[in-house]
Amino acid sequence: MKGVDEMSSMSISIFSAFFALLPLIVLVIIFVFVISVIRRMERRAEERLTLDKETAHLQQLQIQEINNRLTNIENILKQID
Repeated sequence: MKGVDEMSSMSISIFSAFFALLPLIVLVIIFVFVISVIRRMERRAEERLTLDKETAHLQQLQIQEINNRLTNIENILKQID
C-alpha cells in the first residue's frame, strides 16, 4: 500500500501545484491577449493614418489643379476684356 499512498500524495501535490499556479497562468494568458489586441489596434491606427495622408495629398493635388484652371480662366477673361 505504500506505493498507492505515494502515488496519491504525488497526484495531490501535482493538483495543488497546478491550482496554485492557475491564477498566474490565467494572468499570463490575459496579458498576452491584451498585448495582441493593443498591437492590432496600433496597426489599424497606422493604416488609417497612412490612408489619411494619402487622401490629404490627393486633395492637395486636386486643389492645385483647380487653382491652375481658375488662373487660366481668369487669364482668358482678362484677354477678352
